[in-house]
Amino acid sequence: DRGGAISRSTLNHFQLTVENFSLAINGHVEWQGKGDAFANAIALDEFCIEVDKTIGFHLAHGENGAFTGTKLKGLAEAQGLKLSAEGYFKCFDEADVPQTNPLFVMFNRDDYPFSPDMLRTSVVKGITFQLDIPHVKKCTEAFNHMVQLAKQMETSLNAVLVDDNNKVLGDVQIEKIRQQLKVIQANMLLRGIVPGSDSARRLFS
Repeated sequence: DRGGAISRSTLNHFQLTVENFSLAINGHVEWQGKGDAFANAIALDEFCIEVDKTIGFHLAHGENGAFTGTKLKGLAEAQGLKLSAEGYFKCFDEADVPQTNPLFVMFNRDDYPFSPDMLRTSVVKGITFQLDIPHVKKCTEAFNHMVQLAKQMETSLNAVLVDDNNKVLGDVQIEKIRQQLKVIQANMLLRGIVPGSDSARRLFS
């Protein structure tokens, strides 16, 4: 999982326990898979580190200054985003039931979680849109949706779309991010790990 590969001692203990149990019930153990399980775990962990990426960008306030939380909440909810208990607005695939794995999230760039009270009484200087690649089934479509929504809010809030260094993000820069996402998605598929699948959610939980 995201904590890394199993240790050699833990794996040995597991294998010994299974073998002892097999002897106790006069059974026969057939280990699945090929090669050294520990070496395979290390290789898988190294691969997961390479593809365990989130991508995103920010909306920073424009010349008119910070925007009100009430306007932000109204725009987000109009686009189908749902405010979670963690203080994030989450976008879900309507066909995904139950809705437990968001396509992407939107949160306060100042690391202060959103809440109904906070949004009603505060102004917001910037927001972050973020997509967790290994957890999303159709990464490219989800990214395109995230970009479209962010651009709509950029206009409505008189905000500016920027990267982590506060540099303005244009179509060229967004396309570079999209291509990076496609490469990671392709690498996962080649490894037999489908983004957003049950196995991916276990590996990247």
